Amino acid sequence: MSELLYSYEDMLNNLQMLCRRYRPLAQSRTIALTGDGRAIVLLTLGNPHARKHLLIQASIHGREYVNSLLAMKQAEAFLAGYPCSLYCGISYRKLLNSVCFHILPMANPDGVAISQQGPRAIRNAALRQNLCAACPGISSGQRTDFWKRWKANASGVDLNRNFSAGWQEYQGASLPGPEKYKGPFPASEPETRAILAAARGIPVCCVISLHSSGNLIYWDYGSRGKLHDQETALARMLSRVSDYPAVSVRNASADAAGCSDYFVRVRKIPAVTIENGAGPAPVGLEEFGALWAANRKLLPALARFYL
Repeated sequence: MSELLYSYEDMLNNLQMLCRRYRPLAQSRTIALTGDGRAIVLLTLGNPHARKHLLIQASIHGREYVNSLLAMKQAEAFLAGYPCSLYCGISYRKLLNSVCFHILPMANPDGVAISQQGPRAIRNAALRQNLCAACPGISSGQRTDFWKRWKANASGVDLNRNFSAGWQEYQGASLPGPEKYKGPFPASEPETRAILAAARGIPVCCVISLHSSGNLIYWDYGSRGKLHDQETALARMLSRVSDYPAVSVRNASADAAGCSDYFVRVRKIPAVTIENGAGPAPVGLEEFGALWAANRKLLPALARFYL
């Protein structure tokens, strides 16, 4: 498998270029710092005064950084089409002027750095020492693969188990490590709080979480009534656009305390999780063409859906 490495530094460079080229349609700002001092950056696209605001977060799991590249490429393609492109007969200009996207292209930059470089990527000595303590008994020959498959942040907290919805009931791992440790309390981590802050004070109409892998869409996180109808319509639309099957998690033994669980069950906002990639994460370079083909119209399709 050929490696596809899209780093934190790559993302920052791309963000700078995007905002310079397409301002004021595209703007970015730092909304939090990770434990190792990396910026968690929020990219906004479109009309900040729109009635409909959409939140997209990618790479909450370190090894799933293909979604950061995907989110940035989606944003660039949408902005590049602003002058003259159409989606289903509606101009990109009208779509971008009618909604506002709030995109966290890399919600867990420390985790991405660990997956790509191992613990040497972490500059904070105490965090690095704790990371190394998280892999006792791992032989030197197995450590490269161990770090590549790292999902958590630099404190060993699985951020997609750090939200309040179902946190108390969720058991997972008892100690910090590569995955499934939910943290000492809900929203204990700066990355989790950044996602919550990104949705605060704006009329968010949906939340999309980009993960890997499976090439499918998870939805149906326990909603009822009108909210369930909205979530159903959103999942079906995304399934048509991407050709990914929409899979209900209502009766599944899925892990709780995730981002989508929180927004549906606590904030009463429709939310879905899009799982990109057929093989295990990190997703290889050879898969990106297929991922892009499935996801390239995601932003205009969402904008049209909420027009």
